[in-house]
Amino acid sequence: MKTIQNKNTFRFFDYKWKKVPNWGNITYKLYVKWYLNRYKYHNLNNFKKFLKDKNNILEAGCGLARDSILFAKLNKKSNIYACDQSPIAIKFAKKYTKKYNNVSIFRQDITKKFKKNIKYDFISCDQVLHHTPSPKKTLNNLFSILNKNGYLNFFVCKKKNNYRDLLDDHIMNNFKNKSPKKLWDFAIEVTKFAKTLHNLKIKNVKFNKKKYSNLQLFFHYNSFRAWYNPKINFDLSVSSNYDWFSNNPRYSMEDVNNILKSIKNYKVISIYEDDASISLSIKKLRDK
Repeated sequence: MKTIQNKNTFRFFDYKWKKVPNWGNITYKLYVKWYLNRYKYHNLNNFKKFLKDKNNILEAGCGLARDSILFAKLNKKSNIYACDQSPIAIKFAKKYTKKYNNVSIFRQDITKKFKKNIKYDFISCDQVLHHTPSPKKTLNNLFSILNKNGYLNFFVCKKKNNYRDLLDDHIMNNFKNKSPKKLWDFAIEVTKFAKTLHNLKIKNVKFNKKKYSNLQLFFHYNSFRAWYNPKINFDLSVSSNYDWFSNNPRYSMEDVNNILKSIKNYKVISIYEDDASISLSIKKLRDK
């Protein structure tokens, strides 16, 4: 099996934002809590204190600008910039941030040189880096526009066990040259299957010294991607599975450390790992 090379992000994600333009609004509270936990802020007050002296903030790969809205609420005096490559995402991001006077939305491929000549005190690239063709180049690109003593938060999807990674890679390779609609239709079927597993109500599954709250989560983390969350709309679970199978490389902590070797003069502030993800916050110590 060839290693997944992510070259389909643009066409797959344009389609995604058309299908679920309400994604950011509906999942706002759920994902804010997850964001605060992963980057070790723990609560809104701590994060507000962190943002207090951040004059220029960038959300790199903003999608629907959910995180930018959070930043704008917590620091009304900062200049918040949000960018994405998708014209569909930009359209809705502008709509959702219209009432926030300190938020600017612009179109930008974060893998390339930035059009705006701005240095940032804080860059958030959450759930985005792994979607780019070369996370190493993208990280270098973002680090280059970070001010001295600035912070960069980034996230990558984590490798699972060999069996699940193999099956996921087979599915991703199968869809890499097919239409977004075919992938979406497949994601619907996967989500139906995941929902069925969840509805069996088989709880507390133990495997390899780990405990899963139900059978669906056990299957999801050990067999192949089959996400379902009963707390959100069915289409949003579909979107999550679609997102995953749109040619999505995964990384180990060792892989992340190799990516970090490409930049210099930084300090790791925090590391978070769970079954699905790796999130880091780093600080730039010197400009050169």
